[in-house]
Amino acid sequence: MGKNYLSSFLKKPICWIPASAILLVVIFDVLWFCVKFPLEHKQFEPKLLPVGLPALVLGASVKSSGEPSQVLEGRLQVALELYREKKVAWILVSGDNRTQHYNEPLAMSRWLIKNGVPEEKIILDFEGRRTYDSIIRAKMVYAQEKIVIVTSEFHLPRAIYLAKRFGIDAYGIPSGQKSIKTLASMNFWFREYLARHKAVWDIWFPPSPIVEFREDTTGSRSEN
Repeated sequence: MGKNYLSSFLKKPICWIPASAILLVVIFDVLWFCVKFPLEHKQFEPKLLPVGLPALVLGASVKSSGEPSQVLEGRLQVALELYREKKVAWILVSGDNRTQHYNEPLAMSRWLIKNGVPEEKIILDFEGRRTYDSIIRAKMVYAQEKIVIVTSEFHLPRAIYLAKRFGIDAYGIPSGQKSIKTLASMNFWFREYLARHKAVWDIWFPPSPIVEFREDTTGSRSEN
């Protein structure tokens, strides 16, 4: 009897209205966040960058050895090339350092110094726990109204979206991810799809930003 009732219920056109509405919402959501969202927050070619701007490198995971992960190293490589080509004047590295045993900015700084960037051309932001924090602190703490954002291709539209909402004139330069395995890449894109929703939510309902300045107390940034 239960099966017959369910079959009879599903045959009624009215039962498909909620399902159709949900499907349309899902389709609209996917198209907006995966197609329209990236198109509205486009990337730039390095040759089109204004001269003299700082590069903001957004953090990513660091290995247990303290070395940048593959994703983070890709971002640093792009920033290094921009500096060597005199496309950017200095580099702001922003990442997570909420515990003394995990320090993204320090790992980023050491990698850049090791590859020839002078220590005085690198500023460390230890409170970039989220993209939201890194972007808003670039303006509120480091007084930057115009920046070059360097991050992964999948991450860049969200970073530019936030920068625009904070009144920052942002130029986005993506780092490549050709060497990242397909499964890992799919995971990054799925997580980014969800994170874009969170970014919009944060703009609508802003959390309290971390706006205090933290001095570099890590000592020498050069590797021993």
